Amino acid sequence: MRLSNPRYSILLALNIQNQKLTPVKHLVKFSFLLFLLASLFSSCMKSTSLTVLQPAQMTLPEHIATVAVVDRSKPSNGWLNVLEGLFTGEAIGQDRRSREEAVRGLTDALTRTPRFTVKNTGIEMTGSKAGNNLPAPLEWREVERICADYGAHAVVTIESFDSDNSASARRVETKRKGKDGKQYIDVSYRGQQRTGVRIGWRLYDPRTKIIVDEYTTDDYLEKTSTGSTERNALNNLPSQVSVTRSVAFAVGHEYGARIAPLYVAVSRQYYHKAKGYKTEMQQAAVFLKNREYERAATIWKKIEATAGENKKAAGRAAYNMAITAELNGNLDLALDWAKKASNDYGNKKAGNYIQVIQMRQNDVRKVESQMPKKKV
Repeated sequence: MRLSNPRYSILLALNIQNQKLTPVKHLVKFSFLLFLLASLFSSCMKSTSLTVLQPAQMTLPEHIATVAVVDRSKPSNGWLNVLEGLFTGEAIGQDRRSREEAVRGLTDALTRTPRFTVKNTGIEMTGSKAGNNLPAPLEWREVERICADYGAHAVVTIESFDSDNSASARRVETKRKGKDGKQYIDVSYRGQQRTGVRIGWRLYDPRTKIIVDEYTTDDYLEKTSTGSTERNALNNLPSQVSVTRSVAFAVGHEYGARIAPLYVAVSRQYYHKAKGYKTEMQQAAVFLKNREYERAATIWKKIEATAGENKKAAGRAAYNMAITAELNGNLDLALDWAKKASNDYGNKKAGNYIQVIQMRQNDVRKVESQMPKKKV
């Protein structure tokens, strides 16, 4: 699977044939965040989660509060699309169903934001001959008509859609030593499938008569299988139709994250063990699990204040205080405690967490700049 952006994996996980597909190609810095979070895992740590508002990749004009979604990537020459499908192995009607999934993915994303209200118009319009190239922009009178009909301030369109599928199987030979001491070769087959989706988007603002965004996403998913024969290996691959639809949904969701801040769930790790404070740490962990943050913080604050020469325990307690502060929405206090854990007690995980908090503070400022200003 292409991993051009692990950040968005937190936003959405799609189950495909008991495996997960995550939308990709999003804000690069979050891959760093995930790396930092991964470094926090330890046998002496447990995890909790919180919901944060993730900034969009771009800031839209403040007057846009409702967007209408339109699909205008229907091929004007349907036979070209059918012929292409015959060469690429796509099922008849596959692209249309996948386009619907892309629209659904976008609207699903935009229902998760406080920035917009979304209207899925169900409108399907023809674009380029094959539907896989960006056509000429919509006429502004058409954009204005759609906005008037659906009470919207802007129109988001799928301008082009293309999917490609390929599947193959190769022979795999594995040497093994039998009980009789002789060498044997086991033969199996490994199937590989690659499903790609490319979508072109435009966002029209009729008030300014400006195309605010023109963007193309190009993502793919690779799946593998095994079988005793070449045919078995190919048959064990997931349905191309279902995978293409899932990739299209993910790409639609991805575009939603490009234009709107989205609520996402993130994970945080905290200590539940510290030498000399076994009972207290376990009790605080129970409080945290039950979302009783203040009661947990009371215990950790006392440990930090009384640990004396036990800097390891004090550092862990201070680190946990930082986590509690973030859970309570106080990022400044979280940063203070993380710095204390790192600088005063040498807690290495706190050094990473400081960067996480600083990125969150930056995200909060970005989100504030992307949200409409409240009228006094």
